[in-house]
Amino acid sequence: MAGKTFLLIGGILLILLALVGWGVLLVQKPDILAKARLRYNQAVAQKKDLQNGPCLGKIADDWVLDIAHLPRQPLDDRPENQCADFREGRAHHFVEMSPQGEVIKVY
Repeated sequence: MAGKTFLLIGGILLILLALVGWGVLLVQKPDILAKARLRYNQAVAQKKDLQNGPCLGKIADDWVLDIAHLPRQPLDDRPENQCADFREGRAHHFVEMSPQGEVIKVY
């Protein structure tokens, strides 16, 4: 019983986190939200494997879209699974989404 309650609370928290992420993005940069969603949908349509947390590239000037797990997994911290443009300073902001399309972080 306690395990089911824990899973339910965890699920609710994940949903709230995703909603807060979308809300923040909508208020701050509505065009970035649309571009991130478009790039994510294109990757899904192309059947791109998102499970390894790949970078989906530049979505606007100074912005990239990165896929990561929620909660983070060690493979999310591997340089090959992070956006080179961000790592190397060519982009200073990122949208991080889960493989399921949930916004995790906007930086």
